[in-house]
Amino acid sequence: MAFSTRIREYDHHTEQVHAAGGSWVRDVMLGLNDGLVASFAVTSGVAGAFVTGNAAMMAGLSEMLGGAVAMGLAAFISARSQIEFYQSEIERERDEIHRWPEREREEISTIYRKKGFAGPLLDQIVAHITSDPERWSNVMMREELGFNEESFDSPIRSAFAVGLSYLSGAAVPVWAYIFFEPSRALIVSAISTVAALFGAGALKTIITSRSWWRSGLESMLIGIAAAGVTYAAGRMFAGR
Repeated sequence: MAFSTRIREYDHHTEQVHAAGGSWVRDVMLGLNDGLVASFAVTSGVAGAFVTGNAAMMAGLSEMLGGAVAMGLAAFISARSQIEFYQSEIERERDEIHRWPEREREEISTIYRKKGFAGPLLDQIVAHITSDPERWSNVMMREELGFNEESFDSPIRSAFAVGLSYLSGAAVPVWAYIFFEPSRALIVSAISTVAALFGAGALKTIITSRSWWRSGLESMLIGIAAAGVTYAAGRMFAGR
C-alpha cells in the first residue's frame, strides 16, 4: 500500500508539474493579483468619496489601462535587464578565461571537487569542460555565479503576460460601475472582486504548492484591507 502511494506521488512529481510552475504562470498570477487589488482599492476609494455620477467607473478604467501599460513595461524592462546583465557577465567570464586560463581551470576543478569528484574522473570532467570555451564559460556562469541562460524570460512575452493579466484582473472591480448605479455597483463590485481574489489566491498554489484555501483567503483579506482603507479615506475626505 505504501509502495503504491509512493508510485502515485512519483507519477505526479514530473517535469510537467515543474513546468506548470514556470515563469509564464508566475507572470500571469502577478499581473492578475495586482490588477485585482489595485483596481479594487481605487474604485472603492472613489466610490467612498463620490456616491453619484460615474467617477468610480472613470477612475477604475483609467487605473486599469494605465496600470496594465505600466506593469507590462516594468516586466519588459526587468526581463531585458536580466538578459543584459547575463550577457555582460558572460563576456567578462570569457575574457577571464582568455587571460587567465589556468586560474579559471583551477576554479572549475575546485567546483567539481566540492561536488565529490576526485582523481582521474575529476581530471576528465575538467578537461572536457575546458576543451570548449563556450561550454567552459557557460559552466562558470552556472556553477560560480548561479546564472542559467535558459531560465531567462523573453521580455516581450513577459510584458504581454503581466500586462494582459493585469488588465483582466483590474476589469473585475470596474465592470459593475458600467452596468449598475453607483451605490449598487459598489456592492456588486465588492462581491465579484472578493470572489475573484479568493480564486486568484487559490490558483497561486499551482506555483507555490501551498494550501489552496489558505492562499485564497490570504489574497482575499489583502484585497479587502486595501479597499477598506481607501473607501474609508474617500468617505473621510469627502466629509461624510
